[in-house]
Amino acid sequence: MNTVLEDQDVVYEVELRFRPDWPAVLGVWAKAKTAEKVFMEWLGLYGKPGTVLTFTATSNGETRPVKGWTYEGGLRVTGTA
Repeated sequence: MNTVLEDQDVVYEVELRFRPDWPAVLGVWAKAKTAEKVFMEWLGLYGKPGTVLTFTATSNGETRPVKGWTYEGGLRVTGTA
């Protein structure tokens, strides 16, 4: 994981939904390593059919996906933090 962006104004978010259209549990961190750790912990704890888990990074008003997971699709790494 590239953590160079941690020196900039970046916010890392991990979002958990128990069903795609349900309300989300959201965590926000300043460090990519912390968000990555929580993403993996939540995956281990709540990774069941129907669950949607996303990890994003926001900088300068632009949000980009880092990772995502669904039971049906598995883990998707779409970027670096």
